[in-house]
Amino acid sequence: MMKFLIAAIACCMLLPSITAKADGLTVEPTARYRFQQVNDPIRGDAQASTLKVRLSAAWKDQSPVSAFVQADYVEAFNENGFNSVTVTRNASPIPDPPGGELNQAWLQYTGESNWYLRAGRQWLKFDNERHVGTIEFWQNDQTFDALSLVYNDSLNWDISLVHIERAHRIFGDDAKARLPENDIRFEVNPNRPVFELGNHDHNSHIINARYSADRRLAVTAYAYLLENESAQRLSTNTFGARLSGEFKPEAIKYAYTVEFAKQKDSGDNPWQLDANYTLVELSAQYKSHQLMISHERLGESNGFGFATSLGTNHKFLGWADVFTNYISTGGIRDTFFTYRGRAAKLRWRIVAHQFRDDGSGDIAGNELDLELGFRFNRRWEGKLIAAKYFAKNGIPTLPASQQNLSTWSLSLAYNF
Repeated sequence: MMKFLIAAIACCMLLPSITAKADGLTVEPTARYRFQQVNDPIRGDAQASTLKVRLSAAWKDQSPVSAFVQADYVEAFNENGFNSVTVTRNASPIPDPPGGELNQAWLQYTGESNWYLRAGRQWLKFDNERHVGTIEFWQNDQTFDALSLVYNDSLNWDISLVHIERAHRIFGDDAKARLPENDIRFEVNPNRPVFELGNHDHNSHIINARYSADRRLAVTAYAYLLENESAQRLSTNTFGARLSGEFKPEAIKYAYTVEFAKQKDSGDNPWQLDANYTLVELSAQYKSHQLMISHERLGESNGFGFATSLGTNHKFLGWADVFTNYISTGGIRDTFFTYRGRAAKLRWRIVAHQFRDDGSGDIAGNELDLELGFRFNRRWEGKLIAAKYFAKNGIPTLPASQQNLSTWSLSLAYNF
């Protein structure tokens, strides 16, 4: 591990020399090295040592037209030591496959009345990224070939209308319909499951409208109308509303979030989905210390759970990724407590989860998550993340939930 870390540091130290600014063009490099260890008694232990190098170029002058291009390359130093999902091995999944990819490439026209039109491959993030996000924890982002019309007056209204033609998923362009020969499943069936494809074709539409009255109240209404042409079982219509706000009567700042959504199957989905989603969060913050209690429920109906196929799923249901599914054969409830703080260049976060099977109400397991981040300076940051899942009853349809699992990762990032 140490020699790979030294190589990553040396590579990042060279990056500032290639940064350029001229005639409205800005080129910026970033890099992130990460070592991750997973102790998994069911699927096998795994170690991943990966380095991502990113080059971003933005062009903007006095005209209303701007452009952005971003390319990534991921190097896996021990590719055989983990299951990247792109190539399945006898090890726990760590979806950081090696390879290069055009991460973003878009043109934007900005109007004079607080709106812009963006066309091309782009990030899409809404609210807390539960339903649509970029999954930036992994080395390969989730991005979208899309057309976005956005109105934002920087005061009250933020409205997005989006048409998605393709989702470029974290498994990368090499996750094609036919499995590679070094995949352990190739001899039995060389066809890749559709949930593991690197790209999904879509004819999907997103509407997200947020009105902020003031700091105390913001109301968001959304409709995520997903028609996934590559994986029909991920086609869903989700309608929801979200209320959030904060207030600070004296030294302590209080905040709240309440969200409800209803989801049904759409398009040619063969599954009869009819599930609800709820989120309730309350927090109190004193200076750099915050305590939060949250309850999230992904309900179920007809044996199928609420689906978040375009969400940043790693952020939710614990960092051990025991319950990270694009669609589930059952619902789950997660009650969790979060404490975060900061002192000088050090910041930390501790999260304690209790998971329950939504159908039976039985405790599936508990999890403790820890994050430590240290910012050496404006450009360099190190991070340690650890998660320990303690199984109890588990969920019958999810074998990984029936055994203890632990994981930790150490990363070093350079940001221009």
